[in-house]
Amino acid sequence: MKLALLFTFLFSVTGLFANEGKELVELLRKGNAQHDVGNYEQALAYYYKALKFDSISGIVHYEIAYTLLALKRYDEAADYSRKVISLDSKQQQGAYLMLGSALSMSGKLQEAIQAYLDGLVKFRGLHQLHYNLALAYFDIGNLSKSEEALYRSLQMRPGHINSHILLGKVAAARGDNIKSVLCFSYVLYLNPEQSNVQEISTMLKEQVTVLFDSKADSLHVGLFAGDSIFTDLYKSLNAEKKEGNTLQSFPELLCKFFHSLESVADKGNPLWSDLYAGTFYSLHASGHCEAYAHSLTQLNEDSEPDRWVRLNQVKVQEMRSWIEAHQPPQKMNQILFGGRSTLR
Repeated sequence: MKLALLFTFLFSVTGLFANEGKELVELLRKGNAQHDVGNYEQALAYYYKALKFDSISGIVHYEIAYTLLALKRYDEAADYSRKVISLDSKQQQGAYLMLGSALSMSGKLQEAIQAYLDGLVKFRGLHQLHYNLALAYFDIGNLSKSEEALYRSLQMRPGHINSHILLGKVAAARGDNIKSVLCFSYVLYLNPEQSNVQEISTMLKEQVTVLFDSKADSLHVGLFAGDSIFTDLYKSLNAEKKEGNTLQSFPELLCKFFHSLESVADKGNPLWSDLYAGTFYSLHASGHCEAYAHSLTQLNEDSEPDRWVRLNQVKVQEMRSWIEAHQPPQKMNQILFGGRSTLR
């Protein structure tokens, strides 16, 4: 009799846990559905109910933190992100990203940097942590640290557009015009239809103007003497500026720059010479530079339709086919980095 009662008790408890598990899953499902349509307060209500079923659930705390971040309740989002991390759950990677983002958005940039650094101790292979770290360093004006973090991000994800954009902004802030032109050109090479394409196109044209306009200041060779692959190129561009090129069009100037990359392309530097310079010198050598450069003039909403593009649709399509066949690798060759912390 006692044995029968014991089995009955165990069965009842097991059924209770099973029902609670189903209820938890259903609450999460309802919360996610509300979050997906922007009803964040309703989503939170479901998530808080879910905590009553499992107060140490990493996924529930993660969903709460994610929703609080969407509501711009940054301090609370940071607290719940820390809880996910302390629970040592499977959501830790995302929690470090959310913690850093919440701290950064609330103006606590140094704390955000520390959160990303802590996350990289455990998840060094997560490229998004490197990118977010670079963004935080950029926001406090530490361009060297930002650049180093971006090198690591691009080592893992050579096609990550936001890393290329930020690296271009770092270079522009330093006055390193060659690098900024390479970065912004590569962003438009990868995706000429992104949402901020006009901003990138404008920055590219500004940097190209500085490279060749005789009215602009001379390029500062001495500032980048450590980048030996570009030193001679800076000198030759300064000499070019003295001749005066203000009457040349943007496509002509951009293709002239790509042609000048022959001296630095494929010199063993994985990012600057092999990926950037190598790509654009090859584009020029293939005969597609003119189509590429003219296609960029279409990207600014204030620009009139480029007549050259209208009359050369076949060349434009051939250029696009060439670019599709010359996309970046999934990862840069690890051997080329030789264990260095940067690509310089």
